[in-house]
Amino acid sequence: MAKYRSLLLGCGPRAKQHVAVYREIDNMEMVAVCDLQQDRREAFLKEFGVPKAYDDYEKALAAEKPDVVHVVTQPGRREWEMETAAKAGVKAAIVEKPMAIIPSDIEKLARIHRDTGIKIIVNCQRRYFPQFRDGTIRDIVENKIGKLYLVRASAKGNTMGMGPHLMDLLMLFLGEAKPEAAWAMAYGINEEGYQATHRAPEHILAEYWFPDDIRVIFDCDTDALGTPGEESFWMHLHFDFLGSEGRLYLTQNKGYWYQSHGMAEPVRGESSWDNQGFGGQRDFTKAVGEWLDGGEPHLNRFEVGKAVFDALIGAQASVYYGKKIDLPCDFSDEQWTELREQLKKNG
Repeated sequence: MAKYRSLLLGCGPRAKQHVAVYREIDNMEMVAVCDLQQDRREAFLKEFGVPKAYDDYEKALAAEKPDVVHVVTQPGRREWEMETAAKAGVKAAIVEKPMAIIPSDIEKLARIHRDTGIKIIVNCQRRYFPQFRDGTIRDIVENKIGKLYLVRASAKGNTMGMGPHLMDLLMLFLGEAKPEAAWAMAYGINEEGYQATHRAPEHILAEYWFPDDIRVIFDCDTDALGTPGEESFWMHLHFDFLGSEGRLYLTQNKGYWYQSHGMAEPVRGESSWDNQGFGGQRDFTKAVGEWLDGGEPHLNRFEVGKAVFDALIGAQASVYYGKKIDLPCDFSDEQWTELREQLKKNG
């Protein structure tokens, strides 16, 4: 089994979860970190025992020759980050979500992925939580509640904040099905703090048409209904699945339960960020090394991430066109900018 060398780009708070799991991964090692801020670099060296630190990405790649790069930066420079990694011989890049913000971003990444062969993996690590990875939830959706006809999915963050996690899990539960059409409404633009880099309408409510007559109400909104008692928008992911014979209720951090016709009591199971977050990130990262070893394709490989982005950007396109649209759709950077300006004017 090969020992893969990893480089971390970006030493912000989120990056700690990326590095911490390496103590439980045998065939990968974190050899260096890279960040423009000296204090953040030094903090990682001290806290995690990483051997080296750099303030220049290209120099770090040339010196360390990593097999894997963790890209934990703001989502505005993905093309340069991926192309630079590919030219340096990096085999796989783990990219924090969102993988892209505007329509041309995803096309540029698709070109790099196609032309260089670099494996691009989006860090939607919740797929590696046990109840999701082992097919438990998908089995309930497909076999325990009759014919599925309606899903309500909600998150407090916007469509480029928590939306990628919400749509990623939704597609997993629906057997990687892609929406065939969307109709959406939106209002509000926030250009402060986190929203300044994860640019999307502040409030968006979308209806998606999936295969087999499945309808999804998808709510990414600071006012979204969902997980009772949850205060942090990071923890606020909620699903309701309604079938002809029963219902599945699932939250990110409050467990799940389902009950079908004839059952006296619901069946309950765990879904907990506190208990499963570390293991999910560890198994997500281990799966990259296993894929490089010739194992199963990663659950969050580029094709999956692109399908998620296409669905999310499709909702914004529907808002722009003001009608239900078929997916995938044509939506340019210029139209994306026009929509943003219009939402600013409308408050």
